[in-house]
Amino acid sequence: MMYLFLSPHLDDVALSAGGLIHKLVSENQKVVVLTFFTEYDKNLTSHYLHSAHNDNMNSFIKFYSKRVNEDIAFCNKLSAIPIHGKILDCIYRTDQYGEPMYKNSAVIYSGLVHKSDYAFDMAQDLIDKTLLNYQPDYIYAPLGIGRHVDHIIINNLVHSIKGSRKLKILLYEDFPYVLGEYPIINPDGLEHALLRNNKFDKRAILVDIDLKEKMQNILFYESQLEPLFGNESNLLISLGKYHHSINKTKIQERFWLIQ
Repeated sequence: MMYLFLSPHLDDVALSAGGLIHKLVSENQKVVVLTFFTEYDKNLTSHYLHSAHNDNMNSFIKFYSKRVNEDIAFCNKLSAIPIHGKILDCIYRTDQYGEPMYKNSAVIYSGLVHKSDYAFDMAQDLIDKTLLNYQPDYIYAPLGIGRHVDHIIINNLVHSIKGSRKLKILLYEDFPYVLGEYPIINPDGLEHALLRNNKFDKRAILVDIDLKEKMQNILFYESQLEPLFGNESNLLISLGKYHHSINKTKIQERFWLIQ
């Protein structure tokens, strides 16, 4: 079987489905991780570094150049195939006047795609090529918890895939947004995301995982540890809280089968 994971950014799949990926490769299944928004523009960083009320955006920008190598190391460890889409992250995309499309955290986490944003068309072209090249049996895509515009764009791709091929499509719960604590202003949660995806008939699929292995997979993305969690102890606490909300006796990841 071939499993294709759609990751908006270079850590999303490890954070949200790292346990499942470890389980699949342990069973000698083939895994492809397609990450869409992997590029940055160092000429635009000053806008965020000198802008107030951007949460910890400057921490993400500071280490962006390291993230591709972190993702390659993660995939190499698991014998997964990494594909980097080389589309600019939303914080670097500009309109026809050279102005940032997403100027602050409130806009980034609004769930509203800028009318001039070309990213969806680029992502659509990328997924079409990947489906043709790899012919996956299963696709895992983000549920869109947190309303991050890049997550919403990839979640919307599911509409064009659904029904077009004989494959199974599942949505994963975007971690850490699923904790219901992010974004800091107007946090989102699982129930809201499920309502936004109400066009699909959904069935929860639970998968037993090894929490230690998932933790180790996430730690490949060292540059994201401090801005997301502060330290390893907080990461473990957050993972424990999330997985305890799914099942109090087993460590499981939850996915939503829509096709």
